[in-house]
Amino acid sequence: MTKGLVAPAKLTKRGKADVMIRKTTGQTLVGRGTYGRQSWNGQTATVFGCSGFLGRYVVARLARQGTKVIIPYRGLYEYVRHLRPTGDLGMIVPMEFDVRNPSQIEECVRYSDVVINLIGRNYATKNFSLDQVHVDAAQSIAEISREAGVSRFIHMSSINARTNAHSDVLVSKAFGEQRVRESFPGANI
Repeated sequence: MTKGLVAPAKLTKRGKADVMIRKTTGQTLVGRGTYGRQSWNGQTATVFGCSGFLGRYVVARLARQGTKVIIPYRGLYEYVRHLRPTGDLGMIVPMEFDVRNPSQIEECVRYSDVVINLIGRNYATKNFSLDQVHVDAAQSIAEISREAGVSRFIHMSSINARTNAHSDVLVSKAFGEQRVRESFPGANI
């Protein structure tokens, strides 16, 4: 072996999915680690309504793909504790919030690339009416997400939601869709 020759450094093969550009800020995001659960793909998602029927599966799927997931919850920590093992250490971040407090919503969506709103109820409770849950909460989350620079907003509504429906739930969901469209143009519903 001759002097002065150095073995080449191990090259890391990168795919086009490893490098992303955040739409709102133009910031370049580079994924880190191996593919799958033990890596970070550069994206951060906030999932409102994560403790519900659909939310647990959305969180698990995002975490499996290497997305950092912020899971805002209200009530007790035990409602979302079961979601922590779906992602690697530090990739599932629970944050307590109140949907009537805009500063807490802003704190939850501050660093997110995508916000998913799965909050919904089929009945009114003593703390929240159907309009407060489906209309007011959806509108405030959409507005705050737009102001925070979130590039994508996904809102889960209901099949057959329309303003002339016979069900109060479907009517409030339809008005919620309208408010989300006004507050966040280009939102996926």
